[in-house]
Amino acid sequence: MKMDTYQKIKTEVILNNQEIALATWIGKGRQATAEKRNLRNLNQCGANDEWLHINGAAGELAFCKLFKIYPHSFLDELGNNCIYDAWIDGIGGIDIKTSKNMNGCLNVEYHKKNKAADNYALMTGEGVAFKYRGMIEKNLLFTESNLKDVGNGNFYAVDQNQLFT
Repeated sequence: MKMDTYQKIKTEVILNNQEIALATWIGKGRQATAEKRNLRNLNQCGANDEWLHINGAAGELAFCKLFKIYPHSFLDELGNNCIYDAWIDGIGGIDIKTSKNMNGCLNVEYHKKNKAADNYALMTGEGVAFKYRGMIEKNLLFTESNLKDVGNGNFYAVDQNQLFT
């Protein structure tokens, strides 16, 4: 049965103290793993890398809370090897992107086209409050017209008005 995700667009999710603690633990673990593996963060907003990992984990957790699912990426080596962050039956694997900018775009690294999730979702917000902005299927995202240099190399980028389910 396919879940109707369209009705959830612009729904705000507030994380509680335990969820923030979990996202912080996951984010710090991801940062430590990235440092050990010498992985480069494709940071586009100039924020601290650890903060990006924590806020990304919080955005993933907020998405999963909204859809009443558990974040798959939290279970796989702190999320550094996952193709997708969450799974929804009937929709497939979802890579969840988080932007602190309420008008932020969904930006996906160029290399992810080669190991793509089925769908890409955008959450906006930071700290405890996040909003679901929509989702796009991989075949609609990974097109030449969506390929843009957003300041740190080529990304597939779509505005929020291009997101749907």
